[in-house]
Amino acid sequence: MKDLNSKDNNKVEAELDRAEKNGDIKWVRPLLYAYRDRPEDALRERMRTMLSTIKLSGAEGIYIEELESGDCSAISTDILGFIWSSGFDPSNKLDLITRIATNGDFRAAMEGLTIIEQCESIDEEHVLLEAILNVRGAIENCEDESLKAMYEPMLASLQRLERAQ
Repeated sequence: MKDLNSKDNNKVEAELDRAEKNGDIKWVRPLLYAYRDRPEDALRERMRTMLSTIKLSGAEGIYIEELESGDCSAISTDILGFIWSSGFDPSNKLDLITRIATNGDFRAAMEGLTIIEQCESIDEEHVLLEAILNVRGAIENCEDESLKAMYEPMLASLQRLERAQ
C-alpha cells in the first residue's frame, strides 16, 4: 500500500494491480488518500474507477468518515460520486450529504441530488429535518440559477421522504 503515493508510476501501477487482485477493506482509505494527493493522470483515473466500483460493505463507512473529518474535503464531490456509483445507501447521513452538496459547485449539487433521489426511506427524523433545513437555506441564499435548479428537486425529494415517514 505504501507505493500508492510513490513518485514512480510503475510502482503505483504495481500497487493498483495488487489492490485489484488482493484488495480488501484495508485498501480503501490508502487508495482514497492516494487519489486525493495525485495529480490528474491515467493512474488517478484508474483509482477513480476502482473507488467507484468498490462493493465492500465497510467502504461506505470509510467514505462517510472521510467526508465528516474534512481530511478529503478537496475530493468530497468525488466521494459523493463514489458512494452513488458503488450503490451505497447513505440515507442516515443525508444531513452531511446535503451540507456538502449545497456548499460545493454544480457537480457537488448534482452528485448530492443523485444520492438523495435514490433514497427510499430514512429512519432518523432529525437527520432528515437537518437535511431539509440545509437545502432550504441554500435555496434562499443562492443567486446562481443553475445551482438553484439542483437544490429545488433535492428539496422535493427530501419532502417526499418526510411524507413517507
